[in-house]
Amino acid sequence: MRARAPLIIAVLCCIITLSALSGCVTTLPGAPTNTNSVTTAAPSSAVTNSSSAANVSKPPTAYRVTIGSTTIYAQVADTFAEREMGLMNRTYLNENAGMLFIFPTREQQSFWMKNMRFPLDIVFITADKHVLQIYQSVPPCTTGQCTLYTSSGPIQYVVEVNAGFCVRNGIASGDPVVIAAGS
Repeated sequence: MRARAPLIIAVLCCIITLSALSGCVTTLPGAPTNTNSVTTAAPSSAVTNSSSAANVSKPPTAYRVTIGSTTIYAQVADTFAEREMGLMNRTYLNENAGMLFIFPTREQQSFWMKNMRFPLDIVFITADKHVLQIYQSVPPCTTGQCTLYTSSGPIQYVVEVNAGFCVRNGIASGDPVVIAAGS
């Protein structure tokens, strides 16, 4: 039993630390929460982790997101913890880079800019892969009360890119979106 005590304490410390982190994705009060960490990435595009004894499939971590004729090279956030962390505390984002948030179900989502260090465009994308809405040049939150940026309807994907990216590339509501695994 003594050998398990440090492990139990370490697990409890991790749980407390994770529960104290405030991420960039939040759900409206009264709305169902997205705690399911199942990815919506196509299993056929999964990368195999051969070092595992069970040879478990691991979803890809890089995606190409094409909106209209513009391609974004995106890191994926498809688990609850990854969506909660988002781009927090990063100091920059390359020009054609972004983060793709994949949600397990279609529903209205809200984002905020807590712990962000630079402004972003937030692109809400429907389950049938069209741009629903864009919040342009959203500034970092510098106060204790951060503004929520909420989708106008149910969505399944969000792409965050540098502020002004959508204007510079002519990205608009209604544009078709293609999401493909790989860089």
